[in-house]
Amino acid sequence: MKFNKPKIAKCIDKKIADCMIDNEFSNGIFNEEIDENIKLESITFDGCVFENINFSKIELEDVDLVDVVFRNCDLSNQSFDKMFIDRVLFENCKMIGVSFVDATLKDVEFGGCIAKYMNLSGAKLNNIIINSSDFNESTFLETSVKDVEFSKVDFSNSEFIKTSLNDIDFTDCDITGAYFDLKSLNKIKINSFQCQDIVRTLGVIVED
Repeated sequence: MKFNKPKIAKCIDKKIADCMIDNEFSNGIFNEEIDENIKLESITFDGCVFENINFSKIELEDVDLVDVVFRNCDLSNQSFDKMFIDRVLFENCKMIGVSFVDATLKDVEFGGCIAKYMNLSGAKLNNIIINSSDFNESTFLETSVKDVEFSKVDFSNSEFIKTSLNDIDFTDCDITGAYFDLKSLNKIKINSFQCQDIVRTLGVIVED
């Protein structure tokens, strides 16, 4: 799989409040403590790096992400619904309850993230890498998946419904208690130890 990483040019230190004046977020490094509630609306983050930022007081609405790095950020409960996300890295981020409903994600990597309860229903995933991350109890409902790599991901108790996962390798992932419908199960790759979990999904009783 050919994967395109974020294209980060020469960035300078910037403040979110300063960029809000002309509503332009590009080629900046943001590393600050947010004390007041902020709403960022109808903008594109382009060539930006966000480090150690708690987004709990930042509301994102109609925001697109192109060539962006989030490093050690807390993005919990943020909504990226219907947004366009291209060449983005989420590195060591807390992303509990984040929603990507009907979003388009291309060349996006999640590395070392805590992403429990993530909702990817209706999302389009193309060229996605997820490694060493916790996606416990996440939802993949009618998710379009193409060229995806999973490595050491905790998908326990997650749901995969009406989602084509042809040839996707789950062999070193935790799928304990995960639910797969028949469409999602077709042609997935699992190891022999995962078979019992999959069989129980189909309502089959396995006796020792």
